[in-house]
Amino acid sequence: MFVEDYEPTKADSYRKKVVLDGEEVQIDILDTAGQEDYAAIRDNYFRSGEGFLCVFSITEDDSFQASQEFREQILRVKNDEHIPLLLVGNKADLGASRRRVSVEAAQARAEQWGVPYELGFSGFV
Repeated sequence: MFVEDYEPTKADSYRKKVVLDGEEVQIDILDTAGQEDYAAIRDNYFRSGEGFLCVFSITEDDSFQASQEFREQILRVKNDEHIPLLLVGNKADLGASRRRVSVEAAQARAEQWGVPYELGFSGFV
């Protein structure tokens, strides 16, 4: 579904069970829109998480910078350098004129972290 008039969240969470490689797994999504007020909530989610998507907006450099802080928080809470993580640059559909984070910068960060980098699109829920 595409949401035309999307407003950024303050803090939302979603939970869904899916079958992955024949095994039922639970996916928890915590969307804090980068708000520092939710650091304690993130800690709780990070403790129980077994893999993470670190999503930033390619149209906001602050969002990209925050991805570094989120990764550091994940590593601190999990105490594990090898936790599965995927770096996702969101809003790729908004066009090059709105891009503030280059593909090269995002790929370099993913390479530095030793994780894959993917692009996402805004408005899909």
